[in-house]
Amino acid sequence: MPAKKICEKLKKKDPAICELRYEKPIDLTGRDISKMRVKELKNVLSKWGEKCNGCTEKRDYVKLVEKLWPEHAPKKDEL
Repeated sequence: MPAKKICEKLKKKDPAICELRYEKPIDLTGRDISKMRVKELKNVLSKWGEKCNGCTEKRDYVKLVEKLWPEHAPKKDEL
């Protein structure tokens, strides 16, 4: 059943149900970083608490994410 239909049915009981949003977890393992959008790369950096000062092009963001990935990669025991 589509989410829109479920929302319409449950809205009668609780109007706030349709406003719930969950963020997708960021998983970069096995993903081609160069194919990600700039918005996604910025989101990854902000989740890590990093900023890209002076980044003007996508390749700047890609280089920074690739450089910082070893520091922020999940440990084997965290998986």
